[in-house]
Amino acid sequence: MNSAPSFIHFPAKGKPKKSDSYELQVRGFAAEQLARWVGDRTDVQIRVIRPPNYAGPLMLGFLLAVIGGLAYLRRNNLEFLYNKNVWAFSALVGAHWFII
Repeated sequence: MNSAPSFIHFPAKGKPKKSDSYELQVRGFAAEQLARWVGDRTDVQIRVIRPPNYAGPLMLGFLLAVIGGLAYLRRNNLEFLYNKNVWAFSALVGAHWFII
């Protein structure tokens, strides 16, 4: 054994072959690959379900909250909306987030 954890399938009949041990260095830690290996050995299909990524909607909500807060704080003086530098900075920040 070279690493831990080790996954070894012990068949009902006969001795384990070399292909009955899952090599983490070769195949990796991906859940889908491990589930496929278990399915090949035991005919038990494992469904891997990944949780949703909420980072995008949270960032959009944060951005809208910042914009709303800025508009609320500057509600008496909205001339900053006509400022070229503000729009240029907003475009650069938006392009940066779009590229990432």
